[in-house]
Amino acid sequence: MVEFLFIMRHTPFWAVPFMILGAEFAYLFWLRKKKRSAAIWGIIAFIGLVAICFYAWAGGPEKTVKYLKRIYIEHRE
Repeated sequence: MVEFLFIMRHTPFWAVPFMILGAEFAYLFWLRKKKRSAAIWGIIAFIGLVAICFYAWAGGPEKTVKYLKRIYIEHRE
């Protein structure tokens, strides 16, 4: 859990490159008519976009971790 919280605290450092590289490779594979590869890279770019949106919605690194800890505690059995 500690590793996951560390990753979520530092979301901009991994999500922005995911979005940029994922979108670029998706576009290149789409131009080459390789739809499966384009879809995989598109999904990677989308994961980065969702992570950045969640990070911004939650309010930054500390609030993101607090929110995720609260979700984890409430759904732990």
